[in-house]
Amino acid sequence: MLNRLIAWSLANRAVVLGASLLILAFGVQVGLRLPVEVLPDLTKPTVTILTEAPGLAPEEIEARVTQPLESALLGVAGLSRLRSNSDVSVSLVYA
Repeated sequence: MLNRLIAWSLANRAVVLGASLLILAFGVQVGLRLPVEVLPDLTKPTVTILTEAPGLAPEEIEARVTQPLESALLGVAGLSRLRSNSDVSVSLVYA
């Protein structure tokens, strides 16, 4: 089958050349329309986990919510940074 394709391509050089030029022109047109950022964003994506526990003090939030979340997230592959913040009734974990 490959031999027939090569033989047909050699016999119809004009068709193959024309199709190649059309594909090249289309590729150049699409390439010129692509948005290009001069300074790309190199920061890693961050996931924010917000949990609410009404009526708990910051110390209780830290012990009951934030620390278990942090210990569970430490096993995630590729995690390079883990931060947390506990406030009245609110726990924020940034992974």
